[in-house]
Amino acid sequence: MLDLRQHYQNLRSQEHSTQHNFRKPNRFALVYPSTYELGMSSLGVQVIHSILNNRADTACERVFVPESNYIRKLITQQKPLFSFETQTALNQFDVIGFSVSFESDYVNIPRTLQLANIPPLAEERTDWDPLVIAGGINISYNPEPIADFVDVFVVGEAEHTIHQLMDHFNAWKQSRAAKHELLETLATVPGLYVPSFYDVTYHDDGTIDAVTPKSGISARIRAGAVPKLDDVETCTHIHTPNTEFANAHLIEIVRGCGRQCRFCVADYARRWPRHRSVESTLALAERARGITDRIGLVGASISDHPHIDEIASGLVARGFRISCASLRAETVRAPLLDALADSEQGTITIAPEVATEELQKVVNKAIPRERLYYIFEEALKRDILNLRLYFLIGVPHEKPEDVQAIVDMAKEMRTIVLPHAKRTGRIARISFTISPMVPKPHTPFQWVAMEPPKTIARKLDFLKREINRLGSIKVGSASARLAHQEAAFARGDRRLGKVILEIANGTSWNQAFRTHGLMPHFYATRQRPLHEVNPWDHLDLNVKPQFLQLEFNKHEKGFMTSECDTTVCKKCGAC
Repeated sequence: MLDLRQHYQNLRSQEHSTQHNFRKPNRFALVYPSTYELGMSSLGVQVIHSILNNRADTACERVFVPESNYIRKLITQQKPLFSFETQTALNQFDVIGFSVSFESDYVNIPRTLQLANIPPLAEERTDWDPLVIAGGINISYNPEPIADFVDVFVVGEAEHTIHQLMDHFNAWKQSRAAKHELLETLATVPGLYVPSFYDVTYHDDGTIDAVTPKSGISARIRAGAVPKLDDVETCTHIHTPNTEFANAHLIEIVRGCGRQCRFCVADYARRWPRHRSVESTLALAERARGITDRIGLVGASISDHPHIDEIASGLVARGFRISCASLRAETVRAPLLDALADSEQGTITIAPEVATEELQKVVNKAIPRERLYYIFEEALKRDILNLRLYFLIGVPHEKPEDVQAIVDMAKEMRTIVLPHAKRTGRIARISFTISPMVPKPHTPFQWVAMEPPKTIARKLDFLKREINRLGSIKVGSASARLAHQEAAFARGDRRLGKVILEIANGTSWNQAFRTHGLMPHFYATRQRPLHEVNPWDHLDLNVKPQFLQLEFNKHEKGFMTSECDTTVCKKCGAC
């Protein structure tokens, strides 16, 4: 088996990318806390890597957490973890920046620092150690579980904020002042959060009493945001066949969402939708010319883009083939379907989330079943034969009949595809993906109790059994146990840093919690009162807490029809 250096050299030789100058005064290690294949699927990693390397003063290299067999070799050979591009030891960089997208990667943050011979706890690092920062969607809604390991968090959208951070870092480095002075300066920058300048106190029952900033530090951290999507080049900058999106050039054409689905953190963390212009989209697509003809359109709700039909048709007219992320059934029209068919795109994906009108009102995502079936019928007419549906279980107020309704929908889907197969001789493939609902911070469901893992597991077993009996429909699901762990970290507080470090050092999940007198239930499956101080309440994501409470009360009290306009609420002022 190749060693890690040879493995990286082979991977890099297969990349199509711009060559960068790595001899610049500031060396930045951009760490994706998982494997190369997963990290290069992250558009955020690619964009920040490009932004930093376009600075005159910063050389950015990528770092990944290799598979366990490579890690064992590094430990055996007593070699520190190194960068992908120049294979420089991680502890030789000036700044180490983690891009965090999933709670499951939290454990790899202290593990990465240990592999680099860097103290994982921020309080144990010296002025000579690298500055450790972290950003990503998870950081934006609740960075507290990993606060012990990080010097500075980038809260919100990082494209502009990262420039301010590096400007201050460059000036500080030239001044040769103490690192504490740099942190004091960075704490004044909107979108940057220095956790060591905030003290957290707790009640006897484990709930938070207060999050108190030190003297002169702002009590709230306002998230960074990009006003216009055209101002940032969020597209693939490095093409590689060794990734989930091999042979595709990704372009973000929608950021944020105004739908206000009550479970969706992406909606509330990036509340207002911004759309890339047709001209910008076509220009970014041209960068793929000669590399690939497949353009992947990325965003929270692609079909909600006001000019999606023009974008799709324009790309196809220029010789590109397109594919899309999940679509909203209500806004899919014939030109988009035609463009997908002309692109030989064989799959259409829609996320109904729930299968009954009652739960649609609870989650605030109403997709008429007739419209959903109509879109699938139109897709079949165009030989788009792979139909994917995404569902949630464990939604508040869910009843057995709501779970059964997912099975009923599967039966109805078969009645759509079977006649098509008889007429054409071509069999459509339907897949259902079912995930437990994980309550996330900064959403109206941040206070609700997640269902216990055993309850979720029983529902998943029921759905798999009943849908598999139908035949011709594939059903997959997330793990109830892993979803429970995700919920514990998602709504966790600063005390979980000790637990995460224990797990990183090989302690089991349950034992790590017991060692520090904590319980996963406290974070994952406990209903929280509205008056409780949440670990993330000092982060301002441009959504007022009153608005979240208003939306929470709607689902709790059965108040499912608006008495006021929730986009400009004059009665309560929450919006």
